[in-house]
Amino acid sequence: GVYASLFEKINLHPVSELSALDIWQDPQAMSDATADERLTAGMQVFLECLTKAGSKVEKLDKTLIDHHIAELDHQISRQLDAVMHSDEFQAMESLWRGVKSLVDKTDFRQNVRIELLDLSKEDLRRDFEDAPEIIQSGLYKHTYIDEYDTPGGEPIAALISSYEFDASAQDVALMRNISKVSAAAHMPFIGSAGPAFFLKESMEEVAAIKDIGNYFDRAEYIKWKSFRDTDDSRYLGLVMPRVLGRLPYGPDTVPVRSFNY
Repeated sequence: GVYASLFEKINLHPVSELSALDIWQDPQAMSDATADERLTAGMQVFLECLTKAGSKVEKLDKTLIDHHIAELDHQISRQLDAVMHSDEFQAMESLWRGVKSLVDKTDFRQNVRIELLDLSKEDLRRDFEDAPEIIQSGLYKHTYIDEYDTPGGEPIAALISSYEFDASAQDVALMRNISKVSAAAHMPFIGSAGPAFFLKESMEEVAAIKDIGNYFDRAEYIKWKSFRDTDDSRYLGLVMPRVLGRLPYGPDTVPVRSFNY
């Protein structure tokens, strides 16, 4: 039959009975399937596409196959766009690309070690709020008691976070608490300042600020300026702006080898 003829050319064996195509939406079912089963399912979809076209197909030439491959690429691209353009996915990709960049630029021959701490900004805020005092917080125990103040411990050189701060009273209070732990452990903490720190919605608006020096004389920065005047604030730094982690996917920028995206 058609299956046998096609599969003979690619040295695979068609499956006589195939489950409903809906099962392929399950990642576990996809991983458990053999190459023969996956390709048979693919050929079934391809032949259904030919049937739906309405015109009689005399032979499977390259032009016809390329047309349907392009249609599949378009559908896959639309599905992938929905994932890759979501805020949640972009935040996750940004985080892990930042980690990869840090690892790639670290010379581990210099006795440097990178340790990852899975702790969200809100979890850290709660850690300080639940502790009666700073020295009873989880961050203080993990960085100061367990490492800096323990014989044989390995003091942490710096904490590099993915946290973005603004100048709100809540964020300034968090930075103040972090700086106290950092000062105790002699461990600089690095975070980032986004547009919200400047009471703006985009970095373009931040760049348009005329007199950045006098800008911080506003009433909204009273708590921030008070924090900056403390000795412990020297152990906390904020960096900006964000940088491009990768070029957009595309044939002229970052080609995708498996399909046309």
